[in-house]
Parts: sequence; C-alpha cells; structure tokens
Amino acid sequence: TMYGLIIDNIVTYIKEHYGEAVWVEVKYVCGIEQDVYTMDEICSEGLAHRLIWACHDVTNDTVDAITADIGYFFYKFLGKYEFNKIVRVLGRTFPQFLNGLDNLHEYLRFSFPKLKPPSFYCEHESRTGLTLHYRSKRRGYLHYVKGQIKCIARELFQTDVEIELLDHENDNNMEHVIMRLHFNNVHFTRREYDSLQIQGVKEKIRITSDIFFDIFPFIIVFNRGMRIRNVGIGLVRMLRNLVGKKITSEFILMRPFIRFRWEEIMLHSNNIFELMTTDAVFDDDESVVVYKSSDGSMLADERSRMSEKNLEKFLTLKGQMFYMEEWESICFMGIPVVSNLGQMHKSGLFINDFALHDSSRDLVLASTQQSAELRLLLHQEGQKRQNMIDNMKKLKSERKRTDKLLYQLLPRTVADVLRKGESAVACCETFSGVTILFTDIVGFTNICSKMNAIEVVVFLNSMYTSFDEIIDMHGVYKVETIGDAYMIVSGAPIRTRNHAEYALDCAMSFLGAVKTLEVKNLKESINIRAGIHSGPVIAGVVGLKMPRYCLFGDTVAIANAMESCSKPMKIQCSEKTKDIIELYRPDTYTFQRSSVFESKLLQRCEIARGSMQMYFLVGKNSAARLPTPRASAAQTSAENTEAESEEDEQQKNGPATPTTLAAHEVQKKRRMSYTPVSDAEIDHFSRTSSTVPR
Repeated sequence: TMYGLIIDNIVTYIKEHYGEAVWVEVKYVCGIEQDVYTMDEICSEGLAHRLIWACHDVTNDTVDAITADIGYFFYKFLGKYEFNKIVRVLGRTFPQFLNGLDNLHEYLRFSFPKLKPPSFYCEHESRTGLTLHYRSKRRGYLHYVKGQIKCIARELFQTDVEIELLDHENDNNMEHVIMRLHFNNVHFTRREYDSLQIQGVKEKIRITSDIFFDIFPFIIVFNRGMRIRNVGIGLVRMLRNLVGKKITSEFILMRPFIRFRWEEIMLHSNNIFELMTTDAVFDDDESVVVYKSSDGSMLADERSRMSEKNLEKFLTLKGQMFYMEEWESICFMGIPVVSNLGQMHKSGLFINDFALHDSSRDLVLASTQQSAELRLLLHQEGQKRQNMIDNMKKLKSERKRTDKLLYQLLPRTVADVLRKGESAVACCETFSGVTILFTDIVGFTNICSKMNAIEVVVFLNSMYTSFDEIIDMHGVYKVETIGDAYMIVSGAPIRTRNHAEYALDCAMSFLGAVKTLEVKNLKESINIRAGIHSGPVIAGVVGLKMPRYCLFGDTVAIANAMESCSKPMKIQCSEKTKDIIELYRPDTYTFQRSSVFESKLLQRCEIARGSMQMYFLVGKNSAARLPTPRASAAQTSAENTEAESEEDEQQKNGPATPTTLAAHEVQKKRRMSYTPVSDAEIDHFSRTSSTVPR
C-alpha cells in the first residue's frame, strides 16, 4: 500500500508542469477516473509507477527525467500540508540533514501510522561530500530520491550537489543503492573543532552507573558479543531475565535496514533504531505465530506483514545507539512506542514509568487527543472528497447530455467553434457544391382536418423519426422541419464529392418509408413529393435565441421550387443534379424528363436562358454504392455518443489491449450503414472524397 500523499504529488506535478489536457490523457492511458487524492488515502502500490509511465507515453519525456522532476517538486508540494516546516528544521547543515534523513519518517508516524519508509545512513564524510546509503523495499524510486536531495540542497542550503552512483543491488526484496554526493561541505572543519571542545567538557563530568540507569529506565547495555549486560528498571518490570541473554535472540532489529551486528551498529550511530521483542509480551493469545531464524531472532519481513492488532502484542522500543568506551559496550537509549492509551494499559505501563525529563509522557497523552481530532478531520476530508467525486460524475453526465442536445441542434464542428467563444460570423462558410432535398406531404391540410391536434403530432413524429434514422444511414444533415416540410443537405457541413448521390439515395429511402407508414384513424395512404437541386450555398449560424444552422443562396430556393412543382410520390431533380450524377456515377440512375422550370432565379444562377430542364428519378440500376461518409454531421453525433460510452467502459476496464481494440473494430464494422464494396472502390473513395465539384 501507498499513501495518497505521494500520488497527490505526482498528480499535482503533471497538472502544473504539463497542463490539464495532458493530465486527462494520462488518466485515460492509466485507466483511472479519479482526479483528487487525499494525503491519508491508501492507494495501490503500483499506481505511482503507472502514472509516471502513462505520463511518459503521453509526453515522450523519459521515465527517469519525469521521476526526478517529481522528486524535485516534492518539497514545494509539501507546503500544501505544511510538512515542509518539519523538513526545514531537520538539520542545521546539509550533512546534518542527510544524517537525520532516516529519522524524518519517524516524526511523521502519527500522521501516517502504516508508513513503510526507506532507510538512509551516511559515511565517509569529507570536505568535498559524503557517501549516502539508501535502502528501500520499494523499487524504482532512485531518481525520485535523487530529485528530492537536489531540491533540498538547493532550496534549504543553497548548495549544488552532484550525485554519483557507486553501487546498486537488489537483495532479499530490498533495493540497496550507494551514492557519492559531491558538494562543498564548508561545515566539515568547523564540526571537528566543535567535537574537540565538547570532548573537553566530557572529561570534566563524571556520573555513576546508578544515576545513569535511573535517568534512562529503558536502557539496554550489551557487549561486543551482543550479550546483554544490564537493563533499565523499566525493562526489568516488563521483561524478565534479560541480563546474560543475546540481544539478537530477544529482539528483532526493525530499523534501520541493516544486519543486527556490532560492526553495523557502530556505523549507524546517527540513526534511530527500532527494536521489537521476538515474543508477544502483552497477550497470551496463541494465535500469534512467531517465526524465528536459525539464531533465534524473528525475521523482520514476517513481522512487517503482521496486522496492527497482532503487532500491538509485542513491545517496540525506539532510540539511539552509542558506544560507551568506559564499559566497552553499546548503550541502546530506548523508550517504548505506544500507539494509544489502551495499548499502554494492556502492557502494564504507567506514566510514571517514563523518566521525568522524557517528553514521551506528554506525547502519549497529547497524541490521544490529537489522534481523535485527526480522525475527525480526515473523516471530514474524506466526505468532502467523496462529495467532490460525486459532483464531478454528475457534472460529467450533465455535460454529456448537454453536448448530445447541442450536437442535435448544430453540427459538431460548428458547435465546437461556438463553445470556444468564437462569434457566429466565424462559423460562416461557403460551399461550392452541395445538394439540397426538400420533401412535403401532399394534401397535408386535408389530412389535418380529419385528425385532432394530438393525432397530427403523433403522425408527424412517427414519420420524421423514420426520416431521421434514414439520414443517419446516408450521411446527410437535417437542416430543419417546418410543418410538413423536411429539408436536408448533402455536402455540408462535411464536404464530399458524392453529395448528389447521397441525396438521391436518401430521397428514395424516404419514399420507401412513407409507403410502409400506417396512420391511425386515416384510411387514405400518405403521399409525399420531393425536390432536389445542386449548387453553391453559404452556411452559418444565425440568431442568439435558439440559434440554428441555416443555408443561404439561390440553390435553396430552386430546390424548394423543384419540390413545389413535383408530383405525389415522385422525386424531381434539376438538370444540374442529373449532370453531376452522370459525370461521377454514369448509368447508375434512371431519369425521366419532366418539364421545364422557368424562373428569374435562374438568371442569378448564371443560366442566361432563364430556364432549366427538370427530371423525375425513376430508379437506381445498381445495388452497389460507395460507403457513406463516416464523418457526416449526423453520423458523427451518433458515433460520438457511442465513443463516449466506449471511453467510459474502457476507463473502468483499464488501458486498451490489442485484443480489446480488435473487438471494438469488429463492433464498429457491424454498425456500418453501407453495403461493403471492393477494396479498389474504397481506396478510390478515400483519395477523392475531399474534392468538391465545381
């Protein structure tokens, strides 16, 4: 497990360094939906690595560089929770800070009780730097640590540090890294002088062993053979017959991550040591299984996997190791670690067992009150976070509904421009070649007189719903409906060379749908007439209230006129539409001469004679046709809704794999609204679909 503090740091870095757009992509690649992480939230161990690798996939920055930058950013991020104040007082100099680095996590144990921190210790300090050992049960955080060290050196000590990797090992589920830190250690000589001054004071002060053991009631003194020579009065009351036994058989070394040997302890005198009894001392429950190694000590790995309830049955001591030259022994100056007053009572400890000078008295009592306050604050933060997550989900759902409605009113490309704050004029566009289709119901006034208002609405809704489904299949865009008139355009807002063909096919489908339409309480059949014309138009959005996507130009008026003089259940098209069909799809459709259309409109359409031959569409000779444009406005709206559903499902199931991608492609092919044709025709369509007839 990992606390949300680390994840929140990564998320905040990505948002601030790359921007919200990159964070959205990282979430998608990572397969997560959550935006907010609280510092005490328990997250999966691998989430940090997944986020970093997802950021690498999106930005193409190296994983090592991203990890180092996140580590460098961590100190700035700690200011969000005011933990940077703890870091600032950890050491007077940079070497002191590094020597106390292993103890930093100990100070945070009340806020993060389940923390499994790394271990650090320094050696070979000189005027030009020191050697730092880094051990951790988590792998892959080396560059993260290096970024943190460089940031602390620069921000707190105004020192530039170069990090040289000396050794990198992975042993017993533990990553051990040895680094040489090169920096200007200006305090090194001064510290040697201070040590000499302190040594002079030591030589003048002498205390007896009785006073020493009274001051430190939980002290353990052991010799070079790791055998216990004496213990404080506090341990005598809790653990019997310790004197004479090996400390390695009675205690496990939990921290730092070193071997429990004399030589190792002498090298780590600046670290806080944590010892835990090998046997349960506070409860006789036999369900607590104790694993011991060959020399009688319990394996630290087995103990770290125990539950908190079982761990409370063991005595844990934390303190410092230092060498007593007069006794030729190491003294462990420890104090019991008590998480709550209940555990303290169960263990038989009392406040007066602690030395009067020991701040543990205050910590035990104060931590209980602070723990209750912290739990309350964390509970409130958890509720706020959950409310934020719920509100984000509702907002996302409402956004989808709003977008769906907007894309039904306006073409997606136009709606996206308007949402960016552009003016309606910016959406205006000239199309040199489109085909417009008008239909209306023959004898609509007479039909309405035979039905009441509700029946008329139901009738129109049934017919127009059928038409709406048809236009989705043919890649055309529905402009508007006015009463019984239905207007569509092919070739706008998505340009295509095959606009005339799509409009003719759509008109034929309309006639077929009307033939099967049944109207309640109406005996006679429903007939419609259709008119089609091709030419240039100007398209744009007009109006502030209820804005609509409108077409302007003589082409619209001529198409309307074609419909007006058409006959029931006939599709009448202009000579220009027929010419476009004969140019690009010869011998595909059958036309029959109708009559000559005469109008002053044709003068403005650059037809000097002021007249135009009209034709009835009789039928289509070939069943095969080109694929309908997948990017058509109507089809795009439907596909976007499907894509959003697929995206939601994919975020739940994680990143797409080759198998899932293949499955999605199969589903898309099943939804195709056209008859499959040869690869040659598809290739030809791909090359020419962007051209517009002039």
